[in-house]
Amino acid sequence: MKSLYKILFIFLAVGFLSGCNKLDVENINNPDRDHVLSSPEGLKALAGSLFNQWFRTEQHNLNSPGPSMWVMADWGTVTFANYGCVDLSKEPREFYNNTPSYRYHRNIRNYWRNMYSVLSSANDVLTGLNKGIEIGNNGEETPMVKGMAYMMQGLANGYIGLVFDKGYPSDETTDLEHLEASSYIQSIQMAISQLEKAIQIFDNNQFTLPQEWMTRPFTNEDLSKIAHSYIARLMVYSARNQAQTDTIDWQAVLDHTQAGITEDFAIDGDGNGSDRKWMSWLKYYMARPSWGKVDMRVIHMLDPNQPANWPVAGLSALPNDGIMNSPDHRADTDFAYNSNNNRPERGMYRWSTYRYTRFDDYIQAHFFAPVVLMRKCENDLLKAEALTHLNRFADAAAIINAGTRVTRGQLPPVNSSNGNDVITAIFYERTMELPLTGMGIEYFDMRRRDLLQDGSLLHFPVPAQQLEILQEPFYTFGGINPQYGVPGEDVAINGWYTPAP
Repeated sequence: MKSLYKILFIFLAVGFLSGCNKLDVENINNPDRDHVLSSPEGLKALAGSLFNQWFRTEQHNLNSPGPSMWVMADWGTVTFANYGCVDLSKEPREFYNNTPSYRYHRNIRNYWRNMYSVLSSANDVLTGLNKGIEIGNNGEETPMVKGMAYMMQGLANGYIGLVFDKGYPSDETTDLEHLEASSYIQSIQMAISQLEKAIQIFDNNQFTLPQEWMTRPFTNEDLSKIAHSYIARLMVYSARNQAQTDTIDWQAVLDHTQAGITEDFAIDGDGNGSDRKWMSWLKYYMARPSWGKVDMRVIHMLDPNQPANWPVAGLSALPNDGIMNSPDHRADTDFAYNSNNNRPERGMYRWSTYRYTRFDDYIQAHFFAPVVLMRKCENDLLKAEALTHLNRFADAAAIINAGTRVTRGQLPPVNSSNGNDVITAIFYERTMELPLTGMGIEYFDMRRRDLLQDGSLLHFPVPAQQLEILQEPFYTFGGINPQYGVPGEDVAINGWYTPAP
């Protein structure tokens, strides 16, 4: 009999203790678990720390598979081995080394630990509230705390479901002693139900979050919109292939996007330093000069005259030395020509003539700048995609033509009478507008459309360290020869590109 205590004991303990050490609770020094969970001040402080715990994991690099997803999706490319990027973007693809001794095992191990730490803390908050503890004068802050806890339950369970093949979804009522692993689908379903509970609270109570909880004074109405958009994300991005994408409840996606964000969802970065809480290492490292670059696949999308793969003959074989001639205005505003490349021994297929510049203001401001977690156009494009699946092509085209395609790209409006043109325009806009906002978007989009390179893993296995605690055999996904996992469900086949062996 496997219990969650046995499986997750290490990181739940570490996660809670580290969370307690950061609690800003007046007149409480080094609070122990029982004290925190039995006091209104402790529960409120714990609830107030949840989003930051989640943010630090979702927007990190050492504690996240985000960088390796970015290169697996062939949006970005690097010649540096950090974060497992070189290993997981090899051509042909190789399987993921899911052993505790693997140098970059920490990226999925820490992600797993930290997401479940958020989930455990959110469950603890709700357990305390369900015992009758009220927050604020006459309990006036109780709905705010409860709604935040439900939202963070959903984001923690949901992102485990997006990244891993299975998980241990739970809420405040779960019997942890008898909890068994289940498919990622159960994690996604529970996450959606938890976010819906949060929305119900947000829609029926008026409040404004303390600014330190999410760096800005978000209202209950703001949080409702954010939660709706995250539900749409989970519903769409959890698909592992095109067949699953086609069976999504697109009417529900449409409903959630119609109630979703109406402006970019961003928090305020607080600089670079060991004492900072709101830093996006993901954006910084993937986009900074002399580090991450733009894969030739994306350059080819902007200028079809440029090849989608770096030529064997090198830079001289690229038209116009690899300089884009694109009708898309973003080729000039969001990308910068840079033909410098290095480490040929790691594969010249990683080379490129451009880097991504849209986050240069953030990088140059030394992290003292807004951190965009979800752009309004992402919600709009999910709405447009839902409309295409509901055969409402004219409505979908109207959203696209009122958005970034025309306003930022200065491209002609898409033809509303051709469904293929509309869906092509949607994914072109997603490729250009959404990189490095939410973790893994580029990867999730390629995954759900059967476009990841052959041999790419479609989700990560349970981290080997957790399997070791369980005394279960290690397993993994990915690769071509050998290949691990069910083709089309665990490992990509027939993707956009099949490199020669």
